[in-house]
Amino acid sequence: MAGNEEICRASGEVLIENYGRLPYAMVRGEGAKIWDADGKEYIDFFPGFGACGVAGHCHPKIVEAVKAQADRLLSHGNLFTSEPQVKLAEAITRKAFGGKVFYCHSGAEANEAAIKLVRLAAGPGKYKIISFNNCFHGRTMGGLSLTPESFQKGFEPMLPGNVKVDYGDIEAVRKAVDAETAGIFVEPIQAEGGMNFPTVEFMQALRALCDEKNILLVCDEVWTAPARTGKWFAYQHFGIEPDVMTLAKAVGGGLPVGVCVASEKYANVLGPGTHGCTMGGNPLCAAAGVATMELIEAEGLCVRAEANGVGILARLAAEDIPCIADVRGVGMMVGLVLDKATSAKDVMMKCLDRGLIVCVAKNNVLRLVPPLTIENDLLARGMDILVEVLKNPDA
Repeated sequence: MAGNEEICRASGEVLIENYGRLPYAMVRGEGAKIWDADGKEYIDFFPGFGACGVAGHCHPKIVEAVKAQADRLLSHGNLFTSEPQVKLAEAITRKAFGGKVFYCHSGAEANEAAIKLVRLAAGPGKYKIISFNNCFHGRTMGGLSLTPESFQKGFEPMLPGNVKVDYGDIEAVRKAVDAETAGIFVEPIQAEGGMNFPTVEFMQALRALCDEKNILLVCDEVWTAPARTGKWFAYQHFGIEPDVMTLAKAVGGGLPVGVCVASEKYANVLGPGTHGCTMGGNPLCAAAGVATMELIEAEGLCVRAEANGVGILARLAAEDIPCIADVRGVGMMVGLVLDKATSAKDVMMKCLDRGLIVCVAKNNVLRLVPPLTIENDLLARGMDILVEVLKNPDA
């Protein structure tokens, strides 16, 4: 088998270099562990960039479901349906707020569907969508329009009608709403933007404002669900329900699944011909999603996420780590804000060298999102590596 250097050199010749990839090629994964082509083992606190966030890599129940479905049917086209599509939609809507789902492949695509749904539901003349500074809703042209200008450079002009205000500032939101406003997009936790957490009061005020102005509230839960924060969906921490919710990443158990969930009131807005996705909800990916949702239920992963999150925060609080300026976290979604003298990117690379995968976000934040099924000893070992690096960031 080829090693890291050979595979990465070959990839540079055939893959567009838009990701700034690290010089490692991954060949095998099992739970919270992953191995590169040189045989090095890593504890993965950022599995699949969130796509393996529920059960880690290659969980036997998900693999079994995929293999069984692969023997039966891979795809059927969306003039038809299949049992895995129905079962996954039932599992999601039962745990959320009812309604119906549209399937696609990614969070960006789910947000594209939500943008179209919001505009159609709002009616003629209403096209503006409010989003928030430091948000991230994807790199397609619609999602990019809602995302901050730092991501937009070179791709202008954006979709007309995008309006951005400060996260948490309800008065700014209220002032931004006018007769042309169709809806508001909000992340219950801003992951890419630096692990920013809103208050209950802010989220409830958003819901009340949308009701008052008869506009739609969309919760982008691509990072926060399912079960990541100790609830099935993060909006449930705030005592509200959105009109539309978008999901992706972990909901597919490692396979590409994007979901736009519309509440009962708006469930039939996207009628025939208004939107589509050729392979969205294909039986293989949907079967992986069903197995993932069943695994969360069977193993009580919401409760486990909450308990392990408390443990992570307690461990960090008990350590004397001067370079940590702030800790933000709920469930197993934790961000460490490092002081200006310490580079989160450098810490990430030193952890990687010691066999721990973490990631960074905006404003020098280190992100920890271990798989919800991670064994206690692996969680402890990973935290040991992290603490060691953070206590000696210059080593």
